[in-house]
Amino acid sequence: MKQPLLLLASLLLVSTAQAQFGVKAGANYATLSKENKSSNYIHPKGRVGYQVGVFYEQKLAGHFSLVPEVQFSRQQLDAEVLRFNFPAEDYHAQYQLKLSYLTIPVMLRTHFGRFYLEAGPQAGFLLAAREKGEERTLSYLSSYMGPDNTTYFDRSATADFRRFDVGICAGIGVKLPAGFAVGIRASTGLISIARDNQITSDDNHLRNQVAQALVSYQLGG
Repeated sequence: MKQPLLLLASLLLVSTAQAQFGVKAGANYATLSKENKSSNYIHPKGRVGYQVGVFYEQKLAGHFSLVPEVQFSRQQLDAEVLRFNFPAEDYHAQYQLKLSYLTIPVMLRTHFGRFYLEAGPQAGFLLAAREKGEERTLSYLSSYMGPDNTTYFDRSATADFRRFDVGICAGIGVKLPAGFAVGIRASTGLISIARDNQITSDDNHLRNQVAQALVSYQLGG
């Protein structure tokens, strides 16, 4: 009875010794890719946001390691939306969009000395979305667009987007002394995050695209 328990304890100690926990933070630059440019004429423009998270690195055979992560990511962008609906009303909106995600990337790393390459899938869960800006309509039946045609808004937009996202990531980094590391990473969504509404029509197939610059600190690194 004692031998299996000792063997199990030894395996747990080895696994813990090979796994190194850490924290990371950095800046990101987020925008949206648009597959169908014939509907709604959405023009996204990226802005700088941020992300913070935790991770652990499990060493595998050879020069490989597996790095699951959990991050909070604030993604921001500006957008202009034009919808031409002749002979009814045209729609025009300019706004800033903020998307808050809980992301879970699982990266496979290969090490070359202090440098490493990494790639893997990523799941994202939308926590909240908010949009702030102005929108206006212009009727072809009216020759004058009065001030009442413009509406300013600062509102929740969580219901306008799908709550789940999935994508792929790839990056490169270098480990520094004292457990620190720096890296860059790019991720792209594989599914549309848009729902069918006035601003983000599902026909547009909007997908997340994010570039990150990260600094991490690894315990025992």
